[in-house]
Amino acid sequence: MLRKTRVLTIILTLIIVLFASGCQVTAPVKIDLQKTVSAEQLQDMVKTKADYYYVGFDWRLGPSEDVKRFIPLLNYLERQTGYKFRLRVFPQDVDIAREMGAGQIQFSIIGPLSVLRAEKYGVKSLVIGITENGTSNYRTMIVTQPGSPIKTIQDLRGRTLAFSAKTSTQGYLIPRIMLAQAKLNLSDLASFESFQSYADAANAVLGGRFEAAALQDTLAEKLSSEGLVKIVASSDYYPSGGVSVASGIDPAVVVAVQKALLEFAPQGKDQGGLYQWNNSEMPKGFDTIQGDPYAVFRTWAQNFGLLN
Repeated sequence: MLRKTRVLTIILTLIIVLFASGCQVTAPVKIDLQKTVSAEQLQDMVKTKADYYYVGFDWRLGPSEDVKRFIPLLNYLERQTGYKFRLRVFPQDVDIAREMGAGQIQFSIIGPLSVLRAEKYGVKSLVIGITENGTSNYRTMIVTQPGSPIKTIQDLRGRTLAFSAKTSTQGYLIPRIMLAQAKLNLSDLASFESFQSYADAANAVLGGRFEAAALQDTLAEKLSSEGLVKIVASSDYYPSGGVSVASGIDPAVVVAVQKALLEFAPQGKDQGGLYQWNNSEMPKGFDTIQGDPYAVFRTWAQNFGLLN
């Protein structure tokens, strides 16, 4: 009798499990016992690529324009690698470096200053951008309204200056270097302000709220060619930004992403579907990292208190 009770209990348990799972019927799994599978192959078989790798970015022109520009790049990476990527947009006051350290994003499209700020979290540069001049260098330009009496960077003394975000290389770090090299301190300006993006800084000048603005070279040259601003100073050329990777990411994924980025041809086979990529900081794609390209910025960033 006890034995029958146990059998009934087992049957009832099986029925309950079937109903709890929604009574779904799945096709039987076929196993070929004639073949042996190594541990590495088994891991590859069960590994899911449904998980997303999240990509963050420094604001350039603003989230709307930046998203439209970077989404096609992520679509390209999905096609080339088979992995899934999603763009993650943070408010401007969120520290991208800290978010990478916390595992909120695995890859980021960031400038040198953000890379330096993220080093303490084990973040590494994966590739560096190739600019319009065919090198991995870019510069900053100081612009004013066309009729402004400001003609040189020294003329900024007693004037108002619009920066981009304090984590921006072209919009804040390089302009600070330019001022220092011209023997100008922030206290020598009538006033200054850091805006959320290059576009906001440019609009501050175009709208007459500020007398000058520090902009990335591509935007400054575009506005200058349209007669909207006058370029009064240009910085030296410095290493450009690129794509970085957080620590602890599967090496196979890192290698696949790096390979795809190095093969990315935005002015060739991959230009279809891109959005104004020629106005980005890497219009000709990406190159390999050589040595420590951002060492030139490290001391300046420390002196300005930007690595805290």
